[in-house]
Amino acid sequence: MLDGNLTINEFIEKLGSKDAVPGGGGAAALTASMGISLCKMAANLTVGKKKYADVEAEMYDIIAECDKLSAEFVGLIQKDADGFLPLSKAYGLPTDTDEQKKFKEETLERELNNAAAVPVEIMEKCARAIELSAVVAEKGSKLVVSDAACAINTCMSALKCASLNVYINTKFMKDRDRAKELNEKADGIIAASSETAEKVFNEVLDSLKLSK
Repeated sequence: MLDGNLTINEFIEKLGSKDAVPGGGGAAALTASMGISLCKMAANLTVGKKKYADVEAEMYDIIAECDKLSAEFVGLIQKDADGFLPLSKAYGLPTDTDEQKKFKEETLERELNNAAAVPVEIMEKCARAIELSAVVAEKGSKLVVSDAACAINTCMSALKCASLNVYINTKFMKDRDRAKELNEKADGIIAASSETAEKVFNEVLDSLKLSK
């Protein structure tokens, strides 16, 4: 089981082993969980400060949503593995008869679709994590603005990693309309989140350099 009970060392060891899972999707989900934790930290270090009293309620709302996303990202590590294993087995199905060939083709199509669904979900949650981190970077304590920007870029990295796990599955789908639908969804998430991530990174970088 790839749940939250694994230590960091155990997960890394498993990630580098010959086991098929965890793979890129699981790594993306774990990376995103670190990103949203950075966002939560920055929000936590904003509340209780008189200077930021006007955004305290908003920060508490963000902290609560960070907790929810963090738990979801950890759950997606196992969910990604659960989506991949049936696909890996489908590739090994026999094709000796026409019936077997048809069954394998139908099974592969179904499992490719299922395997692509989880990284899409990771991408969607990463996009939300980026939105929350952008708010903290803008309104939160300036003492932790670099952490909020790190949160955004960590989640952006996870988002892009997850997207590759969408595209590797849609590439082999026979249903090209469904593949196009999933690809376009992934493309849209990348485009929107990249714009936010780059904007905040540049703004934070400029502010830090100017402060020297």
